[in-house]
Amino acid sequence: MKPSFVALTAAVALAAVAQSAQAAEPIQLKFANPGVPQGPLMTRIFAPVAAYMSKATDGEVEVKIFSGPTIATYANVYDRIVNGVADLAFGLLGPTSSQFPKSTVTALPFETRSSLIGSLAMWRVLKAGLVADEWQAVKPLVTMVFPPLGLHSRKPIVTLADMRGTKLSAQTRPTAASIERLGGTPITMPVSELYPSLQRGIIDAATIGWPAAVAYKLPEVANYHVQVPLGGELTYLIMNKDSYARLPAKGREAVDRMIGDHYAERVGGILDDVDNENRTATAAIPGQTVTKLAPEEEARWRERVTPVTEGWVKATPDGARVLAAYRAETARILAAK
Repeated sequence: MKPSFVALTAAVALAAVAQSAQAAEPIQLKFANPGVPQGPLMTRIFAPVAAYMSKATDGEVEVKIFSGPTIATYANVYDRIVNGVADLAFGLLGPTSSQFPKSTVTALPFETRSSLIGSLAMWRVLKAGLVADEWQAVKPLVTMVFPPLGLHSRKPIVTLADMRGTKLSAQTRPTAASIERLGGTPITMPVSELYPSLQRGIIDAATIGWPAAVAYKLPEVANYHVQVPLGGELTYLIMNKDSYARLPAKGREAVDRMIGDHYAERVGGILDDVDNENRTATAAIPGQTVTKLAPEEEARWRERVTPVTEGWVKATPDGARVLAAYRAETARILAAK
């Protein structure tokens, strides 16, 4: 028996509804965040990215955030993006900094003034093409330079003499070189290992900025904190190039509107706010000591680490140009304030 016209019409209608529903399904982008699932980076930077993409595309694109080592760690997150395991990612340059020698300019001692200035200056250096070859395998969305490093230690560190023989964590080669010049012993380790390493005495101090120090609960195992601008840790938001190309027009337009000087300045300001909040909150905890180097002592530290910058310039391809550009952008940003 042949199907009736009514049955055929109903079948076609159902198929159209099913096809329409399927077409209405949003494109999902996997966002790899190797860091902690809670905290200011998630609430103030990553979650707003997801909300923005959904709103800007009228729901055509959905960003799902995977925090912790679910699909990436800090050591492999860049490769996860290149290989398409994740579509978007937050990462630290430190664990893979050997692949980005020119981009470690932000980690040079006494060069980064604040997160806002460092983030915006580095973004401009990248867009000017001076370090673009190091990022050609991905689509950079923003460079985020963490606030200047501090020392979070189990013992007071206020002079160069206190650094002698002290074991400190290091994320980049410039930081490790600075520690050595200051008389300490650098030990490379992932940020997730800082807490247990301080607790067990494997290291005496963690060299890291305030946003990460509190996120990883270092004040529980370190009671002394001193501000020493030994560089700014470069972090980033990046996107897989094919993932970007596959987006609908609204999605690509949304991404393109998000990136730029305005976004680098915005996230840098957020990180500076977190830095100030975490430092102030820690200083208010009984038993915690938060200090700065005395001006004359800071001058001694600065002089001691000068060869680190000189060595970086000599060893880094086009190092002199990159450093000059970073300093020039820093000066322009300061002059505009």
